Amino acid sequence: MISHSKPTIINKEKIINDIKKILDTGYLAENKFVEKFEKKLCKFFNTKYAVGVSSGTAGLFLSLLSLNVDKDSEVIIPAYTCSAVLNAVLYTQAKPIIVDVNLDDFSISYNEIKNNISKKTKAIIVPHMFGYPAKEIKKITSLGIPVIEDVTQSIGAKINNSLVGNFGVANVISFYATKMITSFGEGGVVLTKNKKIYEFLKDIKEYDKKLKFKLRYNYKISEIQAVMGVNQIENLYKFINERRKIFEYYKNKLKNCKNIEILEPQHSIKAVYYRFLIKLNKKVLLEKIIKEYKNFGIEVAKPIFLPLDKYYLGKFVCKNSKLLYDTTLSLPIYPSLNIKDIKFIVEVTKKIFSYFY
Repeated sequence: MISHSKPTIINKEKIINDIKKILDTGYLAENKFVEKFEKKLCKFFNTKYAVGVSSGTAGLFLSLLSLNVDKDSEVIIPAYTCSAVLNAVLYTQAKPIIVDVNLDDFSISYNEIKNNISKKTKAIIVPHMFGYPAKEIKKITSLGIPVIEDVTQSIGAKINNSLVGNFGVANVISFYATKMITSFGEGGVVLTKNKKIYEFLKDIKEYDKKLKFKLRYNYKISEIQAVMGVNQIENLYKFINERRKIFEYYKNKLKNCKNIEILEPQHSIKAVYYRFLIKLNKKVLLEKIIKEYKNFGIEVAKPIFLPLDKYYLGKFVCKNSKLLYDTTLSLPIYPSLNIKDIKFIVEVTKKIFSYFY
């Protein structure tokens, strides 16, 4: 089976040697490798501070706490994203305000945000989806409400030559196994230029040996995770280049495929191609198509499991999110995908869409 997503791991010998160094020192929790990983991330994003955490969800949650989000607050989030964003808001007991996205960049809509701001709005979470930056991020930040960027799927992407992750008060990244880069399957980071937020995060993510009590957490990242993280961030541009090559191959081979639209980045966007997305121009049950691919030994998927309005509210409220959910398919695209499999995926795609229409 050709997997829909798969981590890419290179320089395995160096990773193993660095793990041996950790085992020799006996320092398994946060130490020199975590510090090295945080510094590399700061350098990559040209930001001041980095706080390694146990997951992207933990990073979102702690970032919200740093903005004093609580049970009397509202946080605006997009419908067309993963449930981790929703969960992080609910951890704070705040009310999630779920709004629609744009059809062309899959990201949260500025107009939808503007129409849903209230006196209780304490934060806006803007995930940059599928390797395509949220084109309206500057307009969103101009609203004067703290913005948390989720750059997990778009590390290295740019808008008008500006790297995403530098627009909001905090930038959260997940290093889950199949994201742009990974730290042994789990882990995350919060990046910020705000010293007050940094000091809050450093204090609250670890509960032990504090003179003054307040509720704190245990959201640290380990040394061994950081070893992998360092290796991955050092090779990120190599990974992005491979993703771009696969994207261009798919695009060129499938451009004449009937009744599908290939979703491409817009002119001001430099994408990193976390997903290869195709939009069906006719109504066909995606589940049938997904099953057909599976019969050929290929795993494809809807880009998200379920829009958050349907998931949390029990009904579809956001029309663009529902349209994307009903018509958009994600094909395998990751650096370790070999050319033989890529060609087979193209061949099967042409075959499937020739008899489904």
